[in-house]
Amino acid sequence: MNTLWMGWWLLLGVTPSGAPDAGSAAGQVSAAVTVGTAASASGRLRVEVLSAMPALRRGVQTFQVRVTDAGSGKPVPGVVLTVQPWMPAMGHGISEVPRVTAREPGTFEVSDADLFMPGVWELRFTLKGTVEDTATVTLKLGR
Repeated sequence: MNTLWMGWWLLLGVTPSGAPDAGSAAGQVSAAVTVGTAASASGRLRVEVLSAMPALRRGVQTFQVRVTDAGSGKPVPGVVLTVQPWMPAMGHGISEVPRVTAREPGTFEVSDADLFMPGVWELRFTLKGTVEDTATVTLKLGR
């Protein structure tokens, strides 16, 4: 199995056979690492972005996003998440809208995010549903 597919499986927290990864418990992703966090604009929420590739490089990205209550650390259910990748130094985002898939309560997969240039990117999140808020997570991508 090539390393791209292996990274995908690890990001989802399963082995290629479909069995849970030995290091994960009940849907937790053990191979992904946090690449950025931010408090929401209201300060009530925490948004954490995880990736199977801790050294981010330009190109199409897949991230896991966790939305938790800032006080309790518990996942926030009933949230609809949208994301706009933005490169502040260049004053533009990307032309394709990344796909956001809800997984467990407070956990999302963001895929097809084509961060095509190295440098600093912002993931601008809008959260609606049981809460209304925004958050911006900053990432630095290498070549």
